[in-house]
Amino acid sequence: MNTFVSEQEVIDRAVYSEVVFLLDHMDDQDKASIALEIVKIAETKLAVVVTVLLEKLQQDEKNRVDMYCILEKVFQQDAQVLERRLLRKIITLASNHMRETQEATNELKVAASNTLVALARCYFNEVMYELQCHLKPLELSDEFTLITLGNLSSAYILEKWSRAVNVYFSNWEKCPFPRMGKSQFCDEILPLYRHVTSKWTTCEDLELKQAIILALGPMMSLLLHKEEYQDKVFEQIPWLLEQYKEDVNVFHVTKSLRQLLEVSGEYKILLPKGKFQAICSALHDRICSPTQQLIMENQMELCYCILLLARSSPDDLIAFLHSQLKIKNETVRVASLNLLTAIIGADCK
Repeated sequence: MNTFVSEQEVIDRAVYSEVVFLLDHMDDQDKASIALEIVKIAETKLAVVVTVLLEKLQQDEKNRVDMYCILEKVFQQDAQVLERRLLRKIITLASNHMRETQEATNELKVAASNTLVALARCYFNEVMYELQCHLKPLELSDEFTLITLGNLSSAYILEKWSRAVNVYFSNWEKCPFPRMGKSQFCDEILPLYRHVTSKWTTCEDLELKQAIILALGPMMSLLLHKEEYQDKVFEQIPWLLEQYKEDVNVFHVTKSLRQLLEVSGEYKILLPKGKFQAICSALHDRICSPTQQLIMENQMELCYCILLLARSSPDDLIAFLHSQLKIKNETVRVASLNLLTAIIGADCK
């Protein structure tokens, strides 16, 4: 009896063989180049790549650290949806290697821990559940479980929690459980927001500053839901805009601004005129920046923020862009004309 093999299965088998071949020759070639090649393949064939790496982790004790380093890089991308079966296997295997007390070296434990932190970027709840299962009341938990939890906290918790609450607000009517009021959520987060903005925004540590920027957008968006807290949100806009001049990932700054503008637009919350103008100027300056042309992802995000401003207050934004057309600088004029064209062509109602 003939078994039909689809074209997709043929392609997957070829990709599987290619990844196996690359991993088998890691000792003979530049490991970093091979890792980057496999990460590139994972952009379109995530399930196949993860399947091969899982098999190698179970079979090849010698190169486990290398396998985890590749997995970490794969999960640092904007990954496709991972099958639940594969997700469960990775989490379980990495958790086991991270907590092994007999054969595992510290290098392997660190690599497994880093993989879980990277995986939590898209599967935070699943990774957190696994770690919580290994917390031991009334006795000291495994060292690397605590280290991984700490890394998760600094990398994701503030941002993820605030974003989750905003998603809850967006799906308010679908919630089958007793609803927690917006006011109550805002009251709970305000002390944390005050602490972050008063104590942490003056820090010089780059990694902490990046984490603050990532968390600030969702937190500010959440507090906008309560009118009496809106001024506290508006007060922080200058600090956020100032980060465009600092040595940080400017895409994170634009991302936080976008989240703030999305909520203010959706709930018809008008920005103070001075803050509106400051945001317009900062975004426009970034769009006109020579280095900005090299970063397509941020360029798209900046233009989307301009469209959000147009939907919020079209007259004010168009007046701002008209003022930029009077500046005797070709780059500024071209950027302003392009933005006006985009706004006219978009639905800014």
